Amino acid sequence: MKSWILAGITGLFTAGAALAQSHGVPPAFLKNTRRMEGDRLSVCADVSGRTLAFDRRVAQLIADSLFLEMDFHEGFGGYPTSGDGFLDELQIALTNNCDMVVGMTVQENSPFPEWATLTRPYVSLPYMMMVKGDYARLGDIPRDLKLGTALGSMGERVMITWNQQQPKSARFTRFPYADMQLMAQRVLDGSIAGGLIWAPAWAQLVAEHPEASVLRAVPMAPVPETVTRIGALVKTRDTFLRVQIDEAIDALVADGSIAALLDEFNWQGTPGDDSRAR
Repeated sequence: MKSWILAGITGLFTAGAALAQSHGVPPAFLKNTRRMEGDRLSVCADVSGRTLAFDRRVAQLIADSLFLEMDFHEGFGGYPTSGDGFLDELQIALTNNCDMVVGMTVQENSPFPEWATLTRPYVSLPYMMMVKGDYARLGDIPRDLKLGTALGSMGERVMITWNQQQPKSARFTRFPYADMQLMAQRVLDGSIAGGLIWAPAWAQLVAEHPEASVLRAVPMAPVPETVTRIGALVKTRDTFLRVQIDEAIDALVADGSIAALLDEFNWQGTPGDDSRAR
């Protein structure tokens, strides 16, 4: 387990009720305790997360709005494809060391067990199509031209589903890319007419590779709009904290703090839950 997960905690008392345990975590790894410190918010995040810097800033805003000092910890180091090992580490972290884990994808059907619950999203980040030609949306691209997609992404899955539902003559030929810079180069040299990319990846690409600034990001329409909603994970037993965090997120969305962060990071996106904003 990562070292920060096993870090000591001060000011503890034994909780009366036993904690819910996943089948893979030995009870010896879980501390049946609650912290008594009322002036600090311990926040954890995946060090490999693409939104890590943004998540940390949001966590600081949440802590500030709750008049709490924030302790920020980076760990995990990436999500395993099976998910089992990550869930075990996540349960240990939330039980022993973390009040909340930021940078989590918020879905309608939560994949997390009963010991964890998601907050409401603090930002919704879309997938877009980067193009060089004079196209206003993906649907303007002729079907005989090829497209690239971000390999394994939610946007790619939606694109594949939509494409398969079209008549054969109306389908795009698609090439998956794991390297966003390479996909951008292929758009620039005309090998593909567009590349499907997530908003944070697009902003990073333009910032790190000036040659990509000649490209534009346009909507995916008529492919259904695809966004990743980002929020935080807390322990199910921490009902009061969950309510306080949700109210803090609402306030940060309402007063423009999240929108200001989006502008600072040069990300296209919607503060909070984009479906609530419509």
